[in-house]
Amino acid sequence: MTNVVAPIADSTWAIITYEEAWKSYINSYVIKQGDTFVLIDSQLRKNRAFFQKSLEDIGVKPDKIEYVYFTHRHPDHIGNADLFPSRNNWIHLDDYYELDDFSQTLFGHTFTGSGGDVPSLRFRQLSYHTEGSVALFDPQTKVCFTGDHLCFPDSELGSIVGEEPEVRDAYKQYILLWKTKEPERAIEYAEGLEILLDWPIEVLATGHGPILKGDVVSFIQEIIALVRS
Repeated sequence: MTNVVAPIADSTWAIITYEEAWKSYINSYVIKQGDTFVLIDSQLRKNRAFFQKSLEDIGVKPDKIEYVYFTHRHPDHIGNADLFPSRNNWIHLDDYYELDDFSQTLFGHTFTGSGGDVPSLRFRQLSYHTEGSVALFDPQTKVCFTGDHLCFPDSELGSIVGEEPEVRDAYKQYILLWKTKEPERAIEYAEGLEILLDWPIEVLATGHGPILKGDVVSFIQEIIALVRS
């Protein structure tokens, strides 16, 4: 499977591309709220044609895009930010400061602090991956968009959305190996996961790879326990 568009929850879609150089999938998302749309992340610039076609296929009209949120500043997430008016683009202030002068002009809004509400969604800062990395949560569908804090870049898509037990098991094995090599970093990572437990997450929409549905909170708790054991 290469590039794909798939529904992941009520009125919510994933746009997923495959980056051959990285051997990894890259995820971005679309939420329909009434007659307007919220976008989360925007793919690499090289995937612009597929990204735009996917938005059209979902039924997204440019004048109906109300907010575009970016989980962090890396190019596989902000690569097509220039497709949208800067007034629609939001990024955490700590990542905004790390952008070059031109890239800063693409973002008309920033959000600050460790967490709170932004229009349509909730956010929590998870500064492990970048200074201003955030997770976003849709309280209507209970989908959590984690960016790259928790993702599966080495996994196949499988059923795209589901329990994906092999993906979960492989990730837990990765965590066990990683914590022996970088215990302090692993603890910092787990602290970010603990923040996510504030939300009643039912779908884990990651920045790369499969999307998990079912027993998401218990999966996060298992990862935290592995790190802290």
